[in-house]
Amino acid sequence: MSRKTLMIALFASLAVNLFLVGAVAGGLVVGQKVRAERPHMAQSRNPPLWRAGDGLPPDRAQAYRSALRDQSPEVREAMRAARAARMEAWRSIGQEPFDPAAAKRRLAAIRAQEADARGQIEDDMIDFAAGLSPEDRKVLARGLTERPRGPRPPMEGPPR
Repeated sequence: MSRKTLMIALFASLAVNLFLVGAVAGGLVVGQKVRAERPHMAQSRNPPLWRAGDGLPPDRAQAYRSALRDQSPEVREAMRAARAARMEAWRSIGQEPFDPAAAKRRLAAIRAQEADARGQIEDDMIDFAAGLSPEDRKVLARGLTERPRGPRPPMEGPPR
């Protein structure tokens, strides 16, 4: 390999490496900026239902979370099954023969399954609230009805 070819290869390698280092550094800077501007994304790991009991006294808040956790496996499984069934229903619209009425019936059954699971959660929350003092019930009601504070993510329309 000639000296001129070696120098060209060396400079090309240097340019590619500098480009990659710049891209990584830029990605890190942009990522830090996005995280700093959207703190609500990091805070929203727990769904509002889980955070609703945060204002309760510590022992009642722990009991609230335990009540949610105790009924979660069944509800979670029902919701997982409903999601899987919904995906299968959506897949069915691409298959032949296509039966719109059957797809609608399937989706209606899935909605009923989800409503039953949500209803179980709501019933359990009412049962839990029945054992609270009037002051604690007000705190829980506030936690269940008020929106979380902080900036909200922008609403995006459908892609064009």
